[in-house]
Amino acid sequence: MIEQLRLEPGMTVLEVGSGGYNAELLAHVLGDRGRVITVDVDPYVVHRTWRLCAEAGSGRVTAVLSDGGLGAPAHAPANGFDGVMITHNAVDIAPAWRDQLAQGARLVVPLEVGGHTRSITLVRRGDVLHAEHWTYCGFVRDRGAAGRTAPAVRLADGEVTVRWEDGVPGDTAGLEEALRGPRHEVSTGLVVPGMFNFETLQVYAATTLPGFCRLAAPEGSKLVAQQDAPAMLADGSLAYLTHVQVKDGPVPVDRRYEFVIHAFGPAAAELAARFAACVQNWDRYVRKSGYPPMSVYPAATPDDQLPAGDVLGKPSARLVLQWPGRISLTGEDASVASPTQGAV
Repeated sequence: MIEQLRLEPGMTVLEVGSGGYNAELLAHVLGDRGRVITVDVDPYVVHRTWRLCAEAGSGRVTAVLSDGGLGAPAHAPANGFDGVMITHNAVDIAPAWRDQLAQGARLVVPLEVGGHTRSITLVRRGDVLHAEHWTYCGFVRDRGAAGRTAPAVRLADGEVTVRWEDGVPGDTAGLEEALRGPRHEVSTGLVVPGMFNFETLQVYAATTLPGFCRLAAPEGSKLVAQQDAPAMLADGSLAYLTHVQVKDGPVPVDRRYEFVIHAFGPAAAELAARFAACVQNWDRYVRKSGYPPMSVYPAATPDDQLPAGDVLGKPSARLVLQWPGRISLTGEDASVASPTQGAV
């Protein structure tokens, strides 16, 4: 994450989420003329940072007790910080992080997208942030004013929990009965080796499937085959993605797994087919290309001022993702708009 900031000696950097060690690493990179402002909402953490940084002795780290979602306006240079680094999972992109960032500088943030966290490097151009790099990661969640608990509904006597990490909870009417009915299974046709990386599939599904949610079940559940799975909900029905081992081997790379959709409810067949198509499109267009171009606009930006793409709304921002296969290289929308995600 420090490397992604592309820092130079003498710069001033904001770190949101303290501890001391990482702040001193930043200070080392910035050199004698550099400066680090580190902010945390926990008094214990801030006092610990003061003590550890005093022991480290660089003298270039200032620890501030405050809500990191507000940034550090009293310490920001006139033209903004030369880099902003967030060291906790963020469900949103605080306006202060963008507003206190210098033009052309970078914000590195572990952002939750549908509950899947990726460290994303964003470059500021005007009031828009443009993604430049993605990394799989995980941190503790935000404890400040922007922190929240995802809406969730427990079903089947607690054996299944449905969570909505982004957006408003869906209608779970009829799901209790659906989960006790027959299970509909559809193969996606995608067979992969063990240790296969499908991290872009998680984000692809979260930003393109209408009714996307997350499904959790206790270990050993006889009702669903996956403890934590991407899912979708609609019309009193639920579908989720799982994988089935179809070939064994002495080491993981020799084993083979098939992606399968399990679905319940009166619209099970339709939802399963839709989810399977999502996986197949990912395999065809995205699997080898990696993460898509993404831009982050202020939440008040109207649709007609957004570029074509799949739009994921956050409380303070609108993320526009331009997935291959869903948008052409000329910028024309080549996809079927997802009503719940607000594709434009």
